[in-house]
Amino acid sequence: MGSAPVKGYMEITAGCIIYGMVGVFLAFIHDMGTLPIIFYKLLIGIFFMLAYLYLRGDLGILRLGGKRRHLLLLGIFKLMTISFYFTCIIYSGLSIAILLLYTAPMYVTILSPIVLGEKVTRSGLVGLVLSMIGIILIVDPATLVRSGIDDIHFIGMAAGILSGISFSFIIMTARYVRDEYSGFSQFFWATVFCVVVLVPFAPTVSIPVLRENFLMLLLFGLVNTSISGVLYFNGLSRVRTQAASILAMLEPVSGIFFDYTILHSAIFAETIVGCVFIIGGALLAVSEHLSFGKYLKFET
Repeated sequence: MGSAPVKGYMEITAGCIIYGMVGVFLAFIHDMGTLPIIFYKLLIGIFFMLAYLYLRGDLGILRLGGKRRHLLLLGIFKLMTISFYFTCIIYSGLSIAILLLYTAPMYVTILSPIVLGEKVTRSGLVGLVLSMIGIILIVDPATLVRSGIDDIHFIGMAAGILSGISFSFIIMTARYVRDEYSGFSQFFWATVFCVVVLVPFAPTVSIPVLRENFLMLLLFGLVNTSISGVLYFNGLSRVRTQAASILAMLEPVSGIFFDYTILHSAIFAETIVGCVFIIGGALLAVSEHLSFGKYLKFET
């Protein structure tokens, strides 16, 4: 059993679990728009990453090498994903936004054999199906039928679909440039690109409001940008993209757990069943590198 893939799975899982705390942080940030929050969250995250590398004497890891265009693409795809995702939330609601964002594994499964030459495994396909069933159970897409499709809702739906597509390209691009850049370096430069583009939104927040939310933004940047992002991208550089995209579905499971335990949000039976499906799908996706993989019949 190779240690690198297992370590990668652990890093991705930890990153997704930590990133699931986004709802908790947002609940304690007041009087700030979405894009300014994203800007300050990412900016603070960059400072923490630089401080970490400086203390380790490892700033050289950020040196630019080959495949710079692909590194730029990584930043573009990240900004696109954030923008499309929040647009979908605004126009169509959080549940639909989550459902459409996490269609990314479908695109990865379809495209990675073409783009990256990766083999599609039966265990990966079954894991994908189980995880998608779990997502559907959690977010209840029947709301699409009840709400109907008007012009505003159509914009949200289109943005949500695009968020899933761009998210899948983040995963595949990060995998493609792993030979040139570490996961840390990939995440750092993608974040820098997003911050530069979002600079115009910084002045929309007044100094008193920024001062009031500063501590929470500081924690948001440290935990939800630096730590989770570096863990996820480091893990992504070690494992197959199909498995990584399925593991990313652990994020909404984590979000539900933190919302229930910290914010005391309601939880329903179908939500719990959906979480079980997602966790089962994730275990199947990584089974070939875990010790119990030999007992499963979904061989590569």
